[in-house]
Amino acid sequence: MKLLLILFTFLIQAKTLDELKNECMSSNANSCFEAAYLASHQGKQLEPLNLYESGCKLKDGKSCYAVDKIYKKLGQLDNDHKFLVLSCDYNFSLACYELGEIFFEKKSFLESLEVLENSCNLKNELACKRLAQIKPYFSKVVRSAEKDLNDEEKKDQANYLKLLKEKMAFLKKSCEGKEYKDCTKLSRDYLFLANLKEARKWAETSCNNQHDQGCLVLGEVEQKEGKKELSSFEKACDLENGVGCFRYAQSIEQGNLARAMTFYRRSCESKSNARASACYKYSYYHKTSPKLSKKFQLKACKLDKSLCQN
Repeated sequence: MKLLLILFTFLIQAKTLDELKNECMSSNANSCFEAAYLASHQGKQLEPLNLYESGCKLKDGKSCYAVDKIYKKLGQLDNDHKFLVLSCDYNFSLACYELGEIFFEKKSFLESLEVLENSCNLKNELACKRLAQIKPYFSKVVRSAEKDLNDEEKKDQANYLKLLKEKMAFLKKSCEGKEYKDCTKLSRDYLFLANLKEARKWAETSCNNQHDQGCLVLGEVEQKEGKKELSSFEKACDLENGVGCFRYAQSIEQGNLARAMTFYRRSCESKSNARASACYKYSYYHKTSPKLSKKFQLKACKLDKSLCQN
């Protein structure tokens, strides 16, 4: 449990364990995590894992990450990264970074790129640095015409495209079988290949079937298409994805600041993937109302300790 205490140094509100557990039972994912953290700090044995698992079921990425670490510390699931995958799916950047390194070691380069990009987009500096090292080569190899590559690059290209074709065929079949998370993955692959038409098609399938991650990808497609107001991010927000709320707010901030602030607030208060930077923006916007500003500054601080250092 000491490893978890080192990895997760979050500010816990002055609440009792029972209060946090009650909030967890009311579907507050952050309270599940905080209750687990507090229970582990109090030396409890099994309760923290159960609470982290509850948080993970509520799509809290850091809770899923904690579950992964506990099981692996116990010598279980050493080669099974399902909780790490869930953590990344729920936008916990450290999990995406670690998955990226795992995939890279297995030479699953396209999967490595995908999760490292997710991690970097979530402001993980390690992932951004790693991408800066490897992305130029992979982008060149996958997207270039054969005549523009040397012999080694041609071999890599053939290998990557073969693997990609196999992967995408599987994802397409799975998507058509109503596994909508695989529609999202398929749309990401098409987005990587700069095929916006197919990326949109499969992202729409996912998003229209209430998969929040599909709506996020559809929002990225809209960005590539040059749209000004990215409505798919708004739909991701409506599906309780804090990242969707944040990115929609960013897309409308210049044209409608007041409306953008309502979405920054929703991002800050989201039960899933709440964004500290959204809390901070909302706090600053209300700086002339000290009580309200302080409230959201503390929320930002709770979600990201680095914002509390000064």
